[in-house]
Amino acid sequence: MYPQPYPKSSNCHMVSLIGNATTGVLVEMTPEDELASNCPACGTGRLKVRSMLYSVPFFNELAMFMVRCPKCGFSHNDVFSAEQRRPSRFSLRVDDESLLNVRIVRSGSCTYRLPEWGIEVEPGPSADAFISNVEGILFRVRAVVESACRFAELKAEKERASKILEEMKAAMQGQFPFTLVMEDPAGVSGIFPDDMTLVQYKELTPEEASELKGAPVWVDALREDISERKG
Repeated sequence: MYPQPYPKSSNCHMVSLIGNATTGVLVEMTPEDELASNCPACGTGRLKVRSMLYSVPFFNELAMFMVRCPKCGFSHNDVFSAEQRRPSRFSLRVDDESLLNVRIVRSGSCTYRLPEWGIEVEPGPSADAFISNVEGILFRVRAVVESACRFAELKAEKERASKILEEMKAAMQGQFPFTLVMEDPAGVSGIFPDDMTLVQYKELTPEEASELKGAPVWVDALREDISERKG
């Protein structure tokens, strides 16, 4: 069972974001605050954080927090949920051009896959979270494949990358069906079309979740710090 949409609070000043990836999402920007955590890059700067509160249909309340170090300039984005969530997997078969506009949420602990192309993107120290749409995922991955194609030394590698790019171009025009899979041991990521029956949803077992690469330790510490502040 999916959670019901989060109601708009009369106590918060909310604004609506514009664009295919965020239409209908409500957001509250909080003042910048200082965390107890030190910067993972320079080790001495005290991190500053600002969060944006989103109301995502079928997912209740999410907060995108933006962290920066005023000393060295380090910055990082992640998605946080005040609710305790279970490890999860969302799968969507994209066989219609309209599904390119389906909203997705990717946290810093999410692994996403495009099986038709053998592509898997795991979390890492520089893996920013984002709220976008399916087409946005393709744009991000396409840029990586284009780079791989340019620098490929073997003919077979270059041909393989070129073939993927051709198929991605067709996919962006709704002419090449593909599958998007998102898995998150923190349960904060997901795929959210207006019709949730289009999505295959599964709660992962502890064994399945343990096989996923989670967020870096310092990100988990940040999430815990922010959770304590939210009470």
